[in-house]
Amino acid sequence: MGSELTDTANGSYVSIRRDPRLNALLPVLLLSTYFTASFILRLLRGGDLASDEAQQVAFSHALQLGYGNQPPLYNWLFYCFSRLFGVSVATLAFVKNATLLATCIFLGLAARKIVTERETAWISVLGFLSLPAVFLLSQRDLTHSVGAFAVVAIFLYVLVLMAERPSSGSYALLGAVAGMGFLAKYNFAIIPFATAVALLLEPGLRRLVLNWRLAVTIAVGLIVAGPHVYWATTHLDAATGNTLMEMRAAARSAIPGQLNAAWQLVASIIKCSALTLAIFAAAYRGHIRTIFSASSEWTRVIGRMLVISMILVFVIMLSLDATLMRPKWISIFFVAFPLYLALKVDAAGIHVPEAITRFTMVVGTVIFISLGVVFAGSFH
Repeated sequence: MGSELTDTANGSYVSIRRDPRLNALLPVLLLSTYFTASFILRLLRGGDLASDEAQQVAFSHALQLGYGNQPPLYNWLFYCFSRLFGVSVATLAFVKNATLLATCIFLGLAARKIVTERETAWISVLGFLSLPAVFLLSQRDLTHSVGAFAVVAIFLYVLVLMAERPSSGSYALLGAVAGMGFLAKYNFAIIPFATAVALLLEPGLRRLVLNWRLAVTIAVGLIVAGPHVYWATTHLDAATGNTLMEMRAAARSAIPGQLNAAWQLVASIIKCSALTLAIFAAAYRGHIRTIFSASSEWTRVIGRMLVISMILVFVIMLSLDATLMRPKWISIFFVAFPLYLALKVDAAGIHVPEAITRFTMVVGTVIFISLGVVFAGSFH
């Protein structure tokens, strides 16, 4: 079951698919099997809680505007589910896996809005699963970042909706999601700013920023995030916690601080994206040069969002004299990276259903091996 490629006059590739249902079924099976297995294996690991899980349990007894050095959205989410199902390992596992699945769904929905081929949209979902912060770190201990992943995916979906049908309602919804993003992870605040700059640099989408409705977005965002911002400013020591100290915690080095910060950031970017890029290159072998030379309105917007976000992170590192950067701290920005890859394939006009099958098989192998390693390591 495969396809035959034909070269069109403009150099793009057209695929004659023999059984497109199989190409759509494999990723669905992977998603359902993986998240079911993740849930079951977490139950089998028992009640030894990792630090983030223990924090969720400790803070699950009351709703508060703030709890410590992390914003409260994921705590609120767990609180709601714990009221329904009780405070347990099962509830912890369900909330985390359901949140990751929601991220996959909204990334897929965003991709389907702006790519031509249904198969191509799967790159955004499969690529997300291949991010180390997702298949490895999330299965170990992440909670707040998991919540932020979902909000980034929702933000991207609402952004596409707003571009398709600009209205006061869509602008308000984008503001609400942006406010939720700040409540999920403080560094999410970079994303709306990077998005605005990226849109301004794209002539066909500049109108979205140069619109009076943007005031609605800002107002709604401030209303959603405002109560916690007030709490954070009145509990500054608790809100910042050890984060700044940890970012400045690198050992003394003969390397100038700016160079060290740049190296730390570049290394983290590579760790966040290299595996996904390698799997993508293997799946689309023979077409990589064509894919990365292609461009479209949305490839430029998403690509600029990623670049601008990293520049802003670097500026913040310099302003804080930060000498340490962990990949998990910038992982939320790379939720958009698989969507960018999907858009590049779409812009190139390359339709290779076998590539999605290869992508699915390699990603499945990686994430299930990692799941097994995390499960086995929990008993040592």
